[in-house]
Amino acid sequence: MDNVALASLFRKEFEWCCVAAGESVAIVTEPASSPSYVAASLASLAGMGAQPFQVMLPLTLRTDDIAVVAQGSGASTILADFPHVVELLGKCGLVIDLTLEGLVHSPETKTVLAGGARMLWIREPADALARLLPTAERVGRIDRSVELLRSAKEMIVTSKAGTRLRANLEGALLTGSRGFCAERGRWAHWGQGLAAAYVASLDVDGEIVLDIGDIVFPFNRYVDGRTTLRFREGFVEAIEGEGLDAALIRDYMARWNDRNAYGISHVGWGLHERGLWHALSLYGSVAMGLDGRVFEGNFLFSTGPNHAAGRQSGCHFDIPMRNCSIFLDGTPVVIDGVIVEPSIRRAGA
Repeated sequence: MDNVALASLFRKEFEWCCVAAGESVAIVTEPASSPSYVAASLASLAGMGAQPFQVMLPLTLRTDDIAVVAQGSGASTILADFPHVVELLGKCGLVIDLTLEGLVHSPETKTVLAGGARMLWIREPADALARLLPTAERVGRIDRSVELLRSAKEMIVTSKAGTRLRANLEGALLTGSRGFCAERGRWAHWGQGLAAAYVASLDVDGEIVLDIGDIVFPFNRYVDGRTTLRFREGFVEAIEGEGLDAALIRDYMARWNDRNAYGISHVGWGLHERGLWHALSLYGSVAMGLDGRVFEGNFLFSTGPNHAAGRQSGCHFDIPMRNCSIFLDGTPVVIDGVIVEPSIRRAGA
């Protein structure tokens, strides 16, 4: 995509974010950030009358042997040594995150959002950004999904592969990821289309059985053999399976030596009709896997950092699953990977 087309695309997204003339916009980068995305951000924001500026920070490499933090994990430490920059960002109207690892699960992000700034992470390849742009129709389905979660006390997830998980949703922190941020203190990832509940309760029990074709992030890997994660009182107590998937998950979690790494984070479902389950096999490492996280009808669950439960961890898994059934207080929302709840079912689906 040439520079003119890219700047035009970015302007469409920033219009969804309600960027205003005179608004101060910080663009947070690291040396490896995409130069074309920096240029497109600056050009489109300036063209809208905003006041954009770039903040480039050094990336400090890990020297321990705990774990390699994958790009796209959302737990970048790039702001950790710069409290004055964090203070500055909190005073901006909008913060554009162009870091590769992302800041969503960084402790400093909470401070930035508390200051009133809104934050937008831009990470996917340009063609994916264009394909995953927000629509008013999808925003409506996302908002209605959040209302369904708000009125529910319990989620039950099943699958023919053997999944049977029950999660108490009382006190959960609910989020509808629309793919843009228009309100003060909101975070967004360009292209998202999902509804999720950060589970506050420890009343989460059962088994999640990963089946062939499910995706494990941050490994950016499709599952090729069944793996079972057994939850008891909100935490994974066993990871069972003879294949590579189970071995990788066991080893990665254990190396953090962190009880919070095993805790349930969020549960929810994908709503993006243009999200592609197979995209990871084509994009590879140039993407952080947004398609896989949001494709319509998936069950997405996560372990590690949990804003509702007050748990922080550098170890974060997102695992989108196909062919699951999701029930809220006994009412079906998704059956075998197909959205069936009338209020959120897409016309013609």
